[in-house]
Amino acid sequence: MEREQDTAISILVVGGGIAGLTFAIEAHRKGHNVRVIERRPLGVTFGEMIVITTSALQTPKKWPGFMQEARKESVAPEVTMKKFDGSVVGTFPIGDPNDPSLAIYRSKLHKVLYGYASQLGITVEFSAMASDYFEADNRAGVVLSDGRRLTADIVVAADGVGSKSWSLVVGNKDPPISSGFVLYRVTFPAAPALENPVIAREFGGYEDRAFLHAGQGAHIVSCKSENDICWLLTLREDGDDTEENWAKTTSVDKALAAVKGWEPFVTELIGAAPNRTVLDWKLMWRNPQSKWVSPGGRVVQIGDAAHPFLPTSASGGTMAMEDAYSLAACLSIAGKDNMSIATKVHNHLRFERVSCAQKMGFKNREVYHNTDWDAVAKNPEMMGKMVGNWLVNHDPEQYAYENYDRCADHLLNGAQFENTNAVPGYEYKPWTVKELLDASERGEPVVDEGDWS
Repeated sequence: MEREQDTAISILVVGGGIAGLTFAIEAHRKGHNVRVIERRPLGVTFGEMIVITTSALQTPKKWPGFMQEARKESVAPEVTMKKFDGSVVGTFPIGDPNDPSLAIYRSKLHKVLYGYASQLGITVEFSAMASDYFEADNRAGVVLSDGRRLTADIVVAADGVGSKSWSLVVGNKDPPISSGFVLYRVTFPAAPALENPVIAREFGGYEDRAFLHAGQGAHIVSCKSENDICWLLTLREDGDDTEENWAKTTSVDKALAAVKGWEPFVTELIGAAPNRTVLDWKLMWRNPQSKWVSPGGRVVQIGDAAHPFLPTSASGGTMAMEDAYSLAACLSIAGKDNMSIATKVHNHLRFERVSCAQKMGFKNREVYHNTDWDAVAKNPEMMGKMVGNWLVNHDPEQYAYENYDRCADHLLNGAQFENTNAVPGYEYKPWTVKELLDASERGEPVVDEGDWS
């Protein structure tokens, strides 16, 4: 990798997930001096299939060899949509078929990112948990659970929804809001499951294949890669349980009850989970938070720490990686003397786009769970197009270079500036989770002006 001139900016990245490692690699390329701490031990990763769409794949094309390694671990970025009874709606690309998305297990993407960062000599310290963040006039830092204090010019909070940076950035952290839904998910070896003839009929003979079955109040995504099968079932679950636990398990019995009467492939696939046990992940929402940067501009949140996503958005990983390129570019443009405004420019360039992408998660779920099958029969793409052109056709690094100066002038002097990286024809309006949930309960579709397609 050819690095740009050393900026003398020291950066501490808190969190070695997709957002943190992506930022570390790009920050290194931009000439920043970066180190990463990660609370999990080395080699501990988890997660099922995710899709990174084109907008987050432009910058990595400048990382020699990276995309080749990532593609080796990926599957075809397309999904066959079905009605719950097995009727086929169609097979659709996820994103731009002419510039393909990256469909990959989260754990495999993490492995590729970590391997690449290691080859670049980027320091990653594992089993290091940040228990507090702080900011001074010319430094920022974290206090680790073992009492150590680490400092840098800039601290990037990439440590997910549980980030301790919230108290410094906004003064408080809104409690999670139950979406009223739960996600059951599991990954297991393909070979034993393919001994079942019902499963083999759909997955046998394919190196990789993916389905989305939609039914009343539930949908399931299933995917076979070369050696593994995963499925993710989202369904309504009443109750006020607001526990965020990514490791809780449960029996498949509730999952099977939710898909009673669905095509046999779905019920057989659910029953194939080893020990009939799956991860039980309550889907929690948070209202969009427009402020991701501390008052002094030296602590900045990216990825889920700034903006958690529902899985149905098909954009959480994409937005996290976009954040990384945008922030690294803004710091490069600003230089060491203007770091504090650079983080705020990045925040302003990104918020409206990210908020619209978050809203897409709700819109997609409504399509899958309250499907107008007559309308789908006339226009299958209304179900098959998971991400809009406005989201795919974007380059966040280039956007930062093109808009930094005008955005900085806006923030510092009140000059006119409007973002152009969100939904065409849509004037951004703040929204809350409660507004969307109440509309869903009333059976009212959320319709916004502009071209979301």
